[in-house]
Amino acid sequence: MNKIITFLFVILVLNVSLINCQYGTPTFKIDNSPTLQLVKQYNQSQIYSLSSSGYEKPIIIANLTGTHYEMGFAAGYLMAQEAYENYNVMVGAVLPKTWEKDAFEKFLDWQWNDYLSKQITQNYLDEIQGYSDGAIASGFTQLGKTIERGVVISSFPGDPTENIEYLLRNELLGGFSDYLIRIDRLDVLSKIKEIISNQEEEDTTRSSKGLQCSHFSTWGDKTFNGDMFNGRNLDWLNGSGISNNKLITFYNPVGQYSHAAIGFAGLIGAIVGISSKGIFVAESDNDSVKVTFDGFAWSMRLRYIMENAANIEEAVSLWESTNNTMGMCHSLASATEASTAEHPAFALETMKGYTAFFSDNDPNEHYIYTDPKTGEQTQMGYPLDNAVYRTNHGYDETIRQNEWEPAIPNGDSWTRYMLFYNTFSYYTASNTTISELQAINITSILGNKHSIQDIYSSPAPFYDCTNAWMGYNIISSTFHFASNKMFVAFEEGFGQQRICAACGTYVEVDLTPFFGPF
Repeated sequence: MNKIITFLFVILVLNVSLINCQYGTPTFKIDNSPTLQLVKQYNQSQIYSLSSSGYEKPIIIANLTGTHYEMGFAAGYLMAQEAYENYNVMVGAVLPKTWEKDAFEKFLDWQWNDYLSKQITQNYLDEIQGYSDGAIASGFTQLGKTIERGVVISSFPGDPTENIEYLLRNELLGGFSDYLIRIDRLDVLSKIKEIISNQEEEDTTRSSKGLQCSHFSTWGDKTFNGDMFNGRNLDWLNGSGISNNKLITFYNPVGQYSHAAIGFAGLIGAIVGISSKGIFVAESDNDSVKVTFDGFAWSMRLRYIMENAANIEEAVSLWESTNNTMGMCHSLASATEASTAEHPAFALETMKGYTAFFSDNDPNEHYIYTDPKTGEQTQMGYPLDNAVYRTNHGYDETIRQNEWEPAIPNGDSWTRYMLFYNTFSYYTASNTTISELQAINITSILGNKHSIQDIYSSPAPFYDCTNAWMGYNIISSTFHFASNKMFVAFEEGFGQQRICAACGTYVEVDLTPFFGPF
């Protein structure tokens, strides 16, 4: 029987430039004893169900072993139906309302064929081919280009629908036109031009919708035993149905490091993950004006780092040897080096052709914002010892100059950044050591729990699960590698019965059966 404990958000006294108030409300649950059961297997790979009373349908655990082709083949053989279901759900969620599915898929194919597939490493191309071959071998013939199209959809920053429409209107129409001519689809080209010509002037902007993700790492004198704790929130495509096939994949590639990726069936990259060497990776959006898909698809790049890096130095080196696509923030951290490396974790701010690395207590994070109208100055950056954290804006000068929507005082991204700072500061001031509960609490607080259409300049909504069905948060995860554990919450349910991940149940996942003792 599952033992689930309900916790309250820690009551914080918020200070610095935020409102001095106290907030506390019923929130997340933790299931420390879910049931793991073998469902099926193919050669060296297995599918397990992870059952928790916090979820109507079990979480899928895929344990894939072999060459990349063999892992892909097993995934396709065992999960093609779920991958195909989720792809169609994603397309339904992001398809611009005036588009036809065929035109949209041609756009995805163009981005894959001419850009993303060019810099992705051969082993992942082999894995994708294996996925297709495995699906066919299982008797499922509908998969088609589902996997590579899923990589493209997940590679878009912010809200995919708005960004696709904006980029076509303003930057990519010429290249897409050439592609459609090349593949002799003038019918699609005619339709696209008609759609664009009918767009109203006010629709040519990009909004901050979808910019709600966050991640952190903390260690040293802030934590239990000096262990590293990591967290990540994904706020994206809420209520779309993609969470019907919740998935945690353990990849065990021959000759490389095992690694776990949390996500959904049909997405083979790492939205967030950790490796058997304790390398933690995560992402949050930060749209820039310099955009390209001529780089390493970020979700596959994070897997590439996990399976090849043994330490933080190697993780940084691998990052620097590969190319960015567009504006994002990332985390790279090494849990096994929390007490030995000078800088065991970094926050990365990226855009096309440029990455800025920030260690803990980095002086470059002490950014002072000057109001262009009043001249009033506000400190925007608050770095700390033994912690790195990011939401959806940057602090590097070059990054700030190229952000699509620069952060301002009391803006949504900065409000959430300050939630990190205030939470860490509260624990320090109260002599509270961050352990698993506190780390989950930090993660949960940052998850979006209300309508993402609202821009929050107050921390209050982040402590309130009253309207959790509206929250954009669909994955909320916390990692304690020193104890071989991670805690994963997904959105659950539909409509007004839906619960966003950060207000739901964090299921404890024991890494030992998949990574082994270390």
